[in-house]
Amino acid sequence: MTLWLLVLALLLGAVLRSGSVCMVAATEAFLRRRDPSRALLIAEGTCWALVALTLIGAYPLGVRFSESMLLGLAGAFVFGMGAAVNGACAFGVIAQVGTGRFEYALTGVGVWIAVQASGGMRPVTESMDMAPVGTWSAAVMLAVALVLVRLWLRRGRTVGRVLFLGVAMAVGAACFTAIAVNHARFPWIALLNDPGMATALSWWIAGSVVAGAIGAGLVIPDGFNLSWPGFGRLGRRLIGGVLMGTGSVMLPGGNSSLLFFGLTTGAPMAALGLVAMLAGIVVMILASAGPLSPFLRRVAAMCGLGHSDHRG
Repeated sequence: MTLWLLVLALLLGAVLRSGSVCMVAATEAFLRRRDPSRALLIAEGTCWALVALTLIGAYPLGVRFSESMLLGLAGAFVFGMGAAVNGACAFGVIAQVGTGRFEYALTGVGVWIAVQASGGMRPVTESMDMAPVGTWSAAVMLAVALVLVRLWLRRGRTVGRVLFLGVAMAVGAACFTAIAVNHARFPWIALLNDPGMATALSWWIAGSVVAGAIGAGLVIPDGFNLSWPGFGRLGRRLIGGVLMGTGSVMLPGGNSSLLFFGLTTGAPMAALGLVAMLAGIVVMILASAGPLSPFLRRVAAMCGLGHSDHRG
């Protein structure tokens, strides 16, 4: 079992790097280019997670949320803000490390700092055993429908890439859920949230995910480059990690647990948590200095968020 978990972890890291899976990137693509393809791909992952969890007999699935809904939603919002500041969500951090951007290790340091700063002040949580929101066959049909929508959005261009990403997401979701069901101290956000419960296998799995991402980056042409990021980016990784860690303590958890576990059970808190997380990402994007469409510039102005399309 241990060897299989490490193999699955290597494969998961490779998939995350190859598919560049990230909620922040998906949100930016939609807001800046009105391209929902990345978001649809993540939705496919949720469908495949339900299929995998059903086939391995994981349901009824225990899901855990903050007993205080307001505290949990505030945590999701803070996590989203942190992910936007960081430039990557929990998935995206692995993908970025796989490109040679090792400064994202500071995101983990920031999460650890936030967790340590919280001390024993953890929110009261409630755990519920929940059935899947639908059948695995319905999830497969929905995933296929989402692939067809992505193909339509591309108007027949890059068909191979669209299909590759669909397969990669299915494999990644299956690997993620299989590892998480068989080893509770996973993914890395959960690992850092309670390092005292981690085992040697926990760290081997985390290391294997990173190794898989780096391996994929080295194989992809021009997919791995080392360079000095600058102190500004180093600071953003650390600050973003602190915010993500704070949010993960309040929620508790991160975007991966909401997408691949909470949503597959139809838990209302999972859906609301994702909305709050996306709101945090959107707020930080609107406040950023990146180019936005005229519509989004008006939205930013209405929200009182200073914004300039000029890059200094």
